[in-house]
Amino acid sequence: MYPTPILWLEVSVAATLGVAFLWTNPECALFLYGLALGFPDVAMPLGGTINIRLDDVLIVLLLTRSIVWLPVPASRGQRNILTWQGLFLAVCVLSAAVETASGSPPPGYETAKMAGCAVILLALPRLVQSVKRLRFLLAGIMCGGIALVIQIRQHLGEYSTDSYANFQQLKSAATFDTWNPNTIGQAAILLVFAAALGAIVFGNTWLGKILWPALAAGFALLPASVFVRGTSLSIAAGILAFLAITRKWKWLLVFSAATLCAVLYLHARSPQLMQEAAQVNVATGEGFSHRFDRWDMAFQAIQKNPWLGQGFGQEIIYLTRIGSEGRAHDAYLAVWLELGAGGLLILLGTLFQFLRSGWSLFRQSKFRMQGAAILTLLFVLCMDSIGLPTLYWEKLPVIALSLAVAVVGICERDGLRYTENIHLPSVVESQALRS
Repeated sequence: MYPTPILWLEVSVAATLGVAFLWTNPECALFLYGLALGFPDVAMPLGGTINIRLDDVLIVLLLTRSIVWLPVPASRGQRNILTWQGLFLAVCVLSAAVETASGSPPPGYETAKMAGCAVILLALPRLVQSVKRLRFLLAGIMCGGIALVIQIRQHLGEYSTDSYANFQQLKSAATFDTWNPNTIGQAAILLVFAAALGAIVFGNTWLGKILWPALAAGFALLPASVFVRGTSLSIAAGILAFLAITRKWKWLLVFSAATLCAVLYLHARSPQLMQEAAQVNVATGEGFSHRFDRWDMAFQAIQKNPWLGQGFGQEIIYLTRIGSEGRAHDAYLAVWLELGAGGLLILLGTLFQFLRSGWSLFRQSKFRMQGAAILTLLFVLCMDSIGLPTLYWEKLPVIALSLAVAVVGICERDGLRYTENIHLPSVVESQALRS
């Protein structure tokens, strides 16, 4: 049965009205974008591993609006970060163009993932220019995060954790069809960071001071509950670092006690899986999912061409060719392998710009918490990238970094207005004295 012309007309009118509403109400569009992140399986496959999700459609709409409806100029910190991000993108595009011209183009999935992350970096900081819009986006992300938790629980169903032979099976059963099992950890990083920002911008009431830390703690436990081990440790270390640099010593003790209780609960609920997940040997690499072997093969591949690299998107192809099991599972090694030493230096330079902007905000008493949140996010992402390709064009970490860029712009513009308001009376007074 084919749709009738009347049905096509009704759908077209409804779609046009919906686009017009979101175009004129960017706050609602941002809320829907954050909410759509919580439904990754609502997607249209385009062949292979490429999927178009609802949030991908919305981000294109947001980008189009930010281009047609000129936003406020970027602040100094935003320009520095986006300039370095643009350099890194240019290196990736140039490498992909050279490969295509030589007859060996990069895989379509890698190219599509890079393009999608570039759109996110360009759209979100340009559109999220006020605390009001930031609040709408954070509220949407929180609703999407709650939806994720519910769906993960539904994926596991009524089965006991003892029904799975090992924790890798449990992690795979909990994940979504369009996700890698480790993407649950990346989602948790984004959700915890968004909850931290929510506590800052919504935390004026007693309810907000309770709700947002509770959401952050709950989302931090998400990867641990399905044994995404590396990201769980990164998030825990990040929260401890955040509480330490902001001198929240009482909360640090509370979080440490809660972490201990969570570990004991996981051990009591599934002792076999917990024991297996905890069996690691740093000296031999046993229990690290063959990470040491993968890193060794990646180093061998890097030595073949350390300066120019093997080309964008060639990591899994080249490593498989030389006998590795696949990806290096390390963002820094992956960038070095594909883009050479120059690409790795540009990535590190980009991270330094985030560090500098976060530190600049942290030094100002008015924006101390925002700066601490950005520094903590950078610490968690850098730590997680040792065992996963977190910082190399991964969608959810890029959204978290885009939020950080937006916060930098909001704070710097607010600080500039605050400084102008302070200096203005002194000028008026000096003129009065002269007269």
